[in-house]
Amino acid sequence: MRIGIDCRMWNETGIGRYIRNVVKQISLLDTKNGYTLFFLPKNIDSVSLPNNFRLVPANIRWHTFAEQTKLASIYLKENLDLLHVPHFNVPIFYTRPFVATIHDLTILRMRTGRATTLPYPIYQVKRMAFNMNLLSTVHRAKKLFTVSDFVKQDIVSTLGVKGDKIVLTPNAVDAAFKPAAPNEVQEVLARYGIAQPYLFYIGNADPHKNLEGLIQAFTRVSGSFPDLQLVLAGSKNFFYDRLEREWQTHPIINKLRFIGYVDDADLPVLYTGAEAFVNPSFFEGFGIQLLEAFACGTRVICSNTTSLPEIGGSAAHYFDPYSVDDMVTAITTALKEVDSAKRVEGFKIAQKFSWETSAKTILQVYENCLSL
Repeated sequence: MRIGIDCRMWNETGIGRYIRNVVKQISLLDTKNGYTLFFLPKNIDSVSLPNNFRLVPANIRWHTFAEQTKLASIYLKENLDLLHVPHFNVPIFYTRPFVATIHDLTILRMRTGRATTLPYPIYQVKRMAFNMNLLSTVHRAKKLFTVSDFVKQDIVSTLGVKGDKIVLTPNAVDAAFKPAAPNEVQEVLARYGIAQPYLFYIGNADPHKNLEGLIQAFTRVSGSFPDLQLVLAGSKNFFYDRLEREWQTHPIINKLRFIGYVDDADLPVLYTGAEAFVNPSFFEGFGIQLLEAFACGTRVICSNTTSLPEIGGSAAHYFDPYSVDDMVTAITTALKEVDSAKRVEGFKIAQKFSWETSAKTILQVYENCLSL
């Protein structure tokens, strides 16, 4: 069988991590089928895979007009038995069998002009196009993968897709995420210019991530913990630049550390050195950072909405992301906690998730789709 996988987001966070881990596991599990992987040309030379994997350049960015036209032609040229697109952006003009991964329905939930760099009318038009693409994908796909039961139920209730069409393939963490040694923590923190104690967040700064609310809560928490810093990690972009600019004149800026992009090798160390990891998001399809923090023995404080309670279970401290008061209370309670029961439970939760298990499920779906 000839199976294609869209890997253009290979080096991105979030979806990129999903793609990298799924492809890695499939390459270890499947030696009989042939795979065609579509990459941005700049990423091809950095990837090494077995001989049954062929890498094809597709120099087309996601969410563009060319993706809907030229990319469909690139896919069709390969005459694939099945294509797997790990996002909702399957070209409308692609006519052969495909499966897709829907990570969340954030595009349908977050309706704010602050969530775009475009003029608002253009943003609305582009958003309508995204929605059309999403609807086309979910209804034309042979099967849909998703990463949490929350998203599965959201797709069923919002888009009218039958539940048996959707297969759970959760995210996971690999063995690199574990508590780091004290000397390693000090070396990495010094390199990033971070002083302990600190709260840690990693991810993008899109408005639905609610970093403005987190900073507001941290401003109040710092009154009780004057030495505490808030470390915000994530590739610098329009939203991070805007956030930093908006808080530049506030006294709390001296306790905020915007450290930008973090290499994957440093992530376990930054989790380990933190007093807690905080995720204040309004909307999450999974929340892989919770598992990463758990695996490193780090406290987790997060929103009580969408998928996060499903992933965090009894190991996390929860708050209402729409209430700064509630966020302050949860952070303060967690920082004062001395009981290690949640830490032990966090290790157990992290171990329940497996990339290998998800990849095996995906392979079985490939086989089932091709036998129909």
